[in-house]
Amino acid sequence: MGNKAALSRDAIVEAAYQRTRTDGLSSLSVRKIAQDCGVAVGTLYNYFPDKASLVTAVIQHFWTSAVLAGGESACFSYREGENLVAFCRRAAGTLHCALSEFRADWLGDASSLDARTRQKGRDAERECFDHIRRSLSRVIRADSNIDPAFLARVDADRLAAFVWTGMLDSLRAGDPACEVLLFTLERALYRR
Repeated sequence: MGNKAALSRDAIVEAAYQRTRTDGLSSLSVRKIAQDCGVAVGTLYNYFPDKASLVTAVIQHFWTSAVLAGGESACFSYREGENLVAFCRRAAGTLHCALSEFRADWLGDASSLDARTRQKGRDAERECFDHIRRSLSRVIRADSNIDPAFLARVDADRLAAFVWTGMLDSLRAGDPACEVLLFTLERALYRR
């Protein structure tokens, strides 16, 4: 009975998150998580109707802790006076550390999941990515050093989507500092 009283949805997600950090997302199983929590497999289904829901919760937990946690200090929270490239540098560094800690190839692990689970995971990621794009748009609009002629042709929201895609692709390709992307942005956006 002691375990049941201590069991909560958050405790299950935390146990699944810790196991995923160790073994990878593709190895996540309801049976292992139930064992880690000291409960029967059926007990977990009181909290999560299926494995896809548990995987989704783990992905949400990852993005929330890596990107959104910490309020104003979170890596994708705007800091007054910070220009876009500095913001991206800081965010890329934080995100790289989080991805490395979680597991460098977790994005690849996600591709080995079944289609329904992958879709639920993508939905969870999309929610976080929308927050990231909004933060990038805010930084772009606040960055008075960006050439106004550039922003007259490409609006902040489209540029934010481009920058975020470039950052994520850079991280996936092994460029944790997003050097090529940030150098290119610096040259394209700022008057010299």
